[in-house]
Order: sequence, then C-alpha cells, then structure tokens
Amino acid sequence: MPLADVIQWVDARGSRALIAVRGPDRESWLVIDGRVVVRGAAPEARGLLASPEVDGAAGPGLRALARENLLDLFLDPRGEFSVDERGEPPEPGVELELAAQFLVMEGLRLLDEWPRIRELYPTDTARLAATDAEAEGLDTIDAAIRDVALRAPALGEARLVLGLSRPALLRRVETLRMRGLVEVEGTPHGPDVEGSLVRQARVLLAERQFREAAHVFRSLLASNPTDRVVRQLLAEAEAGHRRAFDERAPTDVVSRVDDVDQTKLKGAEHALLEQLTRSRPVAVLLAVSPLRELETLIALDRLVTRGVVRVESAE
Repeated sequence: MPLADVIQWVDARGSRALIAVRGPDRESWLVIDGRVVVRGAAPEARGLLASPEVDGAAGPGLRALARENLLDLFLDPRGEFSVDERGEPPEPGVELELAAQFLVMEGLRLLDEWPRIRELYPTDTARLAATDAEAEGLDTIDAAIRDVALRAPALGEARLVLGLSRPALLRRVETLRMRGLVEVEGTPHGPDVEGSLVRQARVLLAERQFREAAHVFRSLLASNPTDRVVRQLLAEAEAGHRRAFDERAPTDVVSRVDDVDQTKLKGAEHALLEQLTRSRPVAVLLAVSPLRELETLIALDRLVTRGVVRVESAE
C-alpha cells in the first residue's frame, strides 16, 4: 500500500496512529492525531537549517527540515509501512502541526513534478545565484537558500551547507527560480508565471478551497485548452466542490424568500432563480436547471448566503 493511502486511511479514521516507514535507504516515522501530523522523526542535525532548540522545543529550521523529510518519503516507492494506533515513537522527534490531507496532496504533487525537476537540474556542479528581485514572505528554508545563493555556490555545495536532501533542495530552488528570485546555470531565466499559478492552485486544492482553485484552473485552460494536467486538476477541484455539497439531501426543499434585493445577483443565480416559480426539492431543481450540476449547486449556495432562497428539510 502506498504511503499516501496509509495516511489517508488514518486520516479518514480521525484517530491517533504512529506510522513507521522502513525503506532500503532510510527509516522514519510520523504521528497523526485528529487528522493532523503532530510529530515527526528528527532530521539529521547538520547544516545551517539544523538550528538549536528554543526553550526546549525544536527551532524553525529543524521543524522545516522534518517537514521536508516527510515529503521526501513520497519519492521512494520501495519500503514498508506499519500503523500502530497505540504505539509510541522511538524518540521524541520534532513537534509539527501539518494537516494530514495537505501532506498527502503536497507529497503527490512533488512526486508528479520530481521527474521534470530531476531532468532540469542533472548536475550538482551548476551554479546557484540570487537575482536582484526583492524577496518577500519567504519561509525558513526559502530564505536560507536565498541567502546562500548570494555567494553563488554550486548546487551540491548549497545542499551540504543547508543540510537539505537533494530532492528537497531542487524542488525549493525550482520554486524560487520560477518566482524570479534565483537563477541556476543551464536553466531558463525569469519567473514561470503559469507554473507558479498551477502550484498556488494546487495548494488551494489541498486546503479544500475548491471554488478558488477551480477559478484558477479555468483561467489557465482558457489560454491553453489542450493542457491535460490542468484539465485533470480542474476535474479534481470540481469533484471536491461537489462532495462538499453532499450534506444537502436531494429531498430538501428550496423556496424563494419574498422582498429580498435581487439587483446584485449574477447571471447563473438569475438563471437558477427563474426555475423557482414554486418551491422545489433539490433533486428536481438540479434536473430542471439550465446549468451544470456543480454550477447549480454553487449558484444555490450563493442564493442561500444572500438570503434570496431558503433550504428546508422535507421531514
């Protein structure tokens, strides 16, 4: 069973569990409690990011490294995983606060992107350099990479100085390069706006902000309708958005509310409201609506939020 499936299974149960990972090249573990990764194996204390403890707790560099180490686990399909709902970790490790579902989505995204990144940076002797662009809002690892890049080291040197794994360094460097904050010998210069938008929308998708993610994916498809990856991501966002409406029973009755200002309604909301000349069950409204099912549910949600319609149980 892949690691992603193991984490999702524990996440679905909503209980506490220790997940131990044993591979040919590494051993690691993480503790999930209440659908949140609350503790992980401590990374090897080396490099600039291995900051000392602060008031008895791991510093921000160690926590960031522990998170990257968990993401690295998704890149190795070999190994064994065990789940123990009563087990205790073999060592104190590092305290974390990371949604289990986010870890899965981010890990799978990095797994998809790793072949491209590995091909883009085939050698560790390529020089890394900081650009003149102003850097704002960088997290602990990105800020450290940016600082090291000011000295124009080779990628291999930067990895050793920071204490990052090769995959962790390269995926972080790629993100910074696409933002126009660093340059690497032999790679395209300047930010990749489209790639940056896709990554940001993937984060929205992982955080269950389906409407916002779908909006970005639709905009990207409008400029490049043949992009199969973006089209697949849009389908995932719409499916997630649709699942978010599952709590609404098909027999619930939708009715118009009299004397409510309708001047600010959008086209989809007007189109749906025209079908409510009388109260209708949700299932019937979906059938008669001129909109797609998801568009109908979104419009209905907006009408309820604006107080234009109400939804009541048929019981």
